[in-house]
Amino acid sequence: MNRPQLITDQKEWNRLADRLAGATELAIDTEANSMYAYRGRICLVQIGAAGSAYLIDALAVSDLSELGAILADPSVTKIMHGSDYDLRSFYREYGFKTAGLFDTETCARFLGMLSPNLAAVLHAFLGVEIPKSRRLQRSNWGLRPFSDEAIDYAAADVQHLIPLARKLRQLLAEQGRLDWVRDEFLHLEEAGATGYESAEPAFLRVKGSDRLSPPELAVLKEVYEFRELEAERLDWPAYRVVRNETLLYLAQQPHVPLEAVPDLSPQLVRRAGNKLREAVQRGQRGPAVNRPPRRRRTHFPGREVQGRLQVLKQWRSDKGADLGLDPALLWPAVSLERLAHRPAQWQSELAEAGAADIRPWQRREFAQELAEVLEEAALKYPPIDADC
Repeated sequence: MNRPQLITDQKEWNRLADRLAGATELAIDTEANSMYAYRGRICLVQIGAAGSAYLIDALAVSDLSELGAILADPSVTKIMHGSDYDLRSFYREYGFKTAGLFDTETCARFLGMLSPNLAAVLHAFLGVEIPKSRRLQRSNWGLRPFSDEAIDYAAADVQHLIPLARKLRQLLAEQGRLDWVRDEFLHLEEAGATGYESAEPAFLRVKGSDRLSPPELAVLKEVYEFRELEAERLDWPAYRVVRNETLLYLAQQPHVPLEAVPDLSPQLVRRAGNKLREAVQRGQRGPAVNRPPRRRRTHFPGREVQGRLQVLKQWRSDKGADLGLDPALLWPAVSLERLAHRPAQWQSELAEAGAADIRPWQRREFAQELAEVLEEAALKYPPIDADC
């Protein structure tokens, strides 16, 4: 294996991109600084090709459009491990979409591994050991220069992915599961090019905020916005400015002096205490905030629904044991719940154009068998009119 090459300027990257143009498969990974910045970003892109590893300094190379072209080209297999975060990051930061994905973590799951971190997968299938360092895993990849240890650590994430992918592809083909993972890859590609925006305001997603009264929520809203502005100004992750637990304390105890608030940094009080006090006061003076009503169940599932669901879950559990796979991979739980509630609508649920959370391979492999199990469950636990 050649020594990793660090690419630190545009011309170097352009030359490398030209050399990579004829590749049919590339290993790709990223390192980000999300634990150290208000809006974390990709700091390093690792590419493995033909026995070499290249580390592209994404903070120094201004134009990565050639990388976007590589990612979008379905004729080039992009081998990644646990690609979900990388794909979303590429799309969020650069607008890059990915086609031709081969995710080795997904493959390992479909070969029966329950905890398929990269080190474990490489050891299990190739007998390869790579550097493990929680310190480097959690390090600030936005800092320069990189140490030799950091370079070796980052390069190890791509140096063995190509032979690993070949081994996993062979094993999956032998077990007849290659089409299964291909459908999963397509799902990952689609999910990577979509953003998630909750309709609920961000301050209402603070864990524990559901226990606050409307006046307390008004204070929480203001101190949360203070934290966001301060985190953006400092370019720190929000939790480093004020922890969620401290926000909740301020909302519930707005009259306590800031100096006496548990876990509130004295440096923050000295630097921005006046702004924080003003935020607390605005919340106290402003209108109370009522949490939007949450949709509640109008009724709870009866014995018949629970019985049918238990039969369906038992089928999934038994099938997982037979195949040596996590049962959750075989059929989505939300679909089983829908089938248990509305067994008469099984055709629309299992049809090719049915529920979007069911993968095509799941329908091909299990829809007919699941329909038979559901029929037996419905005979054992007949639906009442409200269930049909």
